[in-house]
Amino acid sequence: MKKLSAMVMGIWLTAPVLAQVTLQPNLPVAGMIQKSQLWNIMTVNNSNKQYECVLDMVLRDRNTGTELMTAATSMFTLSPGARQLSTNVLNPIQYNYILTGFSTKLQDLLPAGNYTVCYSLSVFTNKTERLAEECVQFDAEPLSPPMLIFPADSSVLESNPQQLTWTAPMPEAMFDQLQYDIVIAEVQEGQKADEAIQQNLAFYSDGAVYNNVLNYSSAYPAFSKDKWYAWQVVAHDGRNYAGKSEVWVFKVGATTGKASPGSDIYLLMKDNLTGTYEINSTQLHIKYASSKPAYNGTVTFRDERGNIVKTFSKTVNPGDNYLDFSLGSQFHPNITYSVSLTDSDKKDHLITFTISKN
Repeated sequence: MKKLSAMVMGIWLTAPVLAQVTLQPNLPVAGMIQKSQLWNIMTVNNSNKQYECVLDMVLRDRNTGTELMTAATSMFTLSPGARQLSTNVLNPIQYNYILTGFSTKLQDLLPAGNYTVCYSLSVFTNKTERLAEECVQFDAEPLSPPMLIFPADSSVLESNPQQLTWTAPMPEAMFDQLQYDIVIAEVQEGQKADEAIQQNLAFYSDGAVYNNVLNYSSAYPAFSKDKWYAWQVVAHDGRNYAGKSEVWVFKVGATTGKASPGSDIYLLMKDNLTGTYEINSTQLHIKYASSKPAYNGTVTFRDERGNIVKTFSKTVNPGDNYLDFSLGSQFHPNITYSVSLTDSDKKDHLITFTISKN
């Protein structure tokens, strides 16, 4: 009975201390996370005491529970009231890297992954006394996921693509063991592209691509003409998810009958696309999806200085529009041109292109 009473008394004496000091980590739930951000913590000391403290931290893989990194700060003073901690306050900090990959990163970025970080605030008198504990979860994610390059979205190819290409998630320095899963699936009648990826048996898949290029060998299954295929790339850093691309579609063999030799794709005009297309012909093909009732749109071509080179009037219908242009002798290789489509609301939709020198 005396032993039980002593235990209860110990709990009763410790509880007020833990309640009087709190830790409030200021970490984003997801995004690019720097190691230094782990120490952005608000402390609140509701007592009238001043403590000389150290702060310990343990970083774990949330999926496996594996300890990845531990750290301990130097001694600092915790006065009554609120105080914002940071690396400037807590340095020097001693780190122990249990798993490689955390010590040398671009701007101290943590590798992509799902994490739990736990803190323990202790005070040293004649014995160690724990003042507060706190754990939070966060996800370290790249600034941008993989982005598909070729085949372009909604492109119509003359033959099987020999390569499929995409960009790495950025910044690439976040990753130690970057690799990709690529999936290609046939799009059935009435399906959306992402539904084809999720629901259909893969036409082709590879779960161990270590470069951002897939060389599509002639030994692989041949694409049927006039069938749409959806494709997507998923990036992994070792076992950790590192982002996935949009789902794009392409097919082999034009259905419009208007594509000219040497210009085998329709360039997608979409407001959130960036970059410059390169074509190798004086024939330009553009795909534009409209959600408006039919209207007569104005298409304007401009050179690098903004001078108008040529204008066209085109009927734009609801849904997908395949617009074909003969550029003529006014257009020259290795010059960047812009082409804008002015819709019925007087809003411009723009892409840029160059003509490669043969």
